[in-house]
Amino acid sequence: MRRVRIPDCSPWEDPGRIDLIAGLAAKGDVTELAGHLLSAAECEGHAAVSRLRAMPRERRVALARLLVERADAPGSTPDRYERVMVLLAAVSRGFVHDAWCGCWHDMLEGIARRSYWFNYGDEMPVVAEALLDAGRPLSAEVVGMIRRCAHHGLGWAGLLLDRLPEPPLNPGEPWSDRVLAELPELGDPWRRLIPHLRAAGPSPGARWDRAAAAVLDGVGSETVRRTATSWLALATHGGGAEAGAHDPWNLPAVRGLAWLLSSPAAPPHPETVRVLGALVERPPVKTVVAGAGIRALARLDGGAGRVELRRLAGRVDHTVTRRQIRRALTP
Repeated sequence: MRRVRIPDCSPWEDPGRIDLIAGLAAKGDVTELAGHLLSAAECEGHAAVSRLRAMPRERRVALARLLVERADAPGSTPDRYERVMVLLAAVSRGFVHDAWCGCWHDMLEGIARRSYWFNYGDEMPVVAEALLDAGRPLSAEVVGMIRRCAHHGLGWAGLLLDRLPEPPLNPGEPWSDRVLAELPELGDPWRRLIPHLRAAGPSPGARWDRAAAAVLDGVGSETVRRTATSWLALATHGGGAEAGAHDPWNLPAVRGLAWLLSSPAAPPHPETVRVLGALVERPPVKTVVAGAGIRALARLDGGAGRVELRRLAGRVDHTVTRRQIRRALTP
């Protein structure tokens, strides 16, 4: 994925306010600085946060102490408390407290529950970075949301991807939840297979097949077939996004499973044909996944896949999918 540089300031940030915060931060007047930070209606954006993080440690410690006092003062509201926690995430690199980490974790969990695709606010990147800098893991659900944000071009999320290698698939879809539950027992070859599945592309070819066989070296071909078939069978029921679409992080792995089942690593089997046919035919399946099933059926040894494609040609109504089937059946 192409990385997008985070701009110097968030689109809504007032340059005058940024200059004021930068001046107060440089002067070291933490009392006035805390007042200005707590007076805004929204969380500080990237530019303001970068000015706060640039302060010397002792000045950040003094500001953090004052912010905590303001949050605990009589009459403080839940909104002010949350705002203070975001500001603490901005300034506390190197001196975080466990209680702050717990609050940041809960904040991110709440955002992930409320939003599947997007989070345009500035609090999520600040809080996520603070937890990662403190050596604390993000939950799988939060990681999944950040990956989806990156897929849709949010620059801050793209810059965090290298720090979020786990889990290998996003949770929240029946098939990916099954994979994540089974991976610990299946062992290292299968864990290494997931990135390879995600790298399958629309039509991987022989080089991908050879690499898959190398990753699964020592795993019996029948075990490969049974395991991949059980995962793909669940994936044919659709994913966790709108109208049954698959999570964009997980979708390439669905495509990779279809290709794996039609590769030399998995022996031909009637169940393979049935599952690949379901991947093409079932209503929640989108054309990009259906296309993978069509191409996998077309290359199955023995001609059983082409028989299934001819059956599907008379049943599938989607125009693009029918065109893909006709193309696959053309000699």
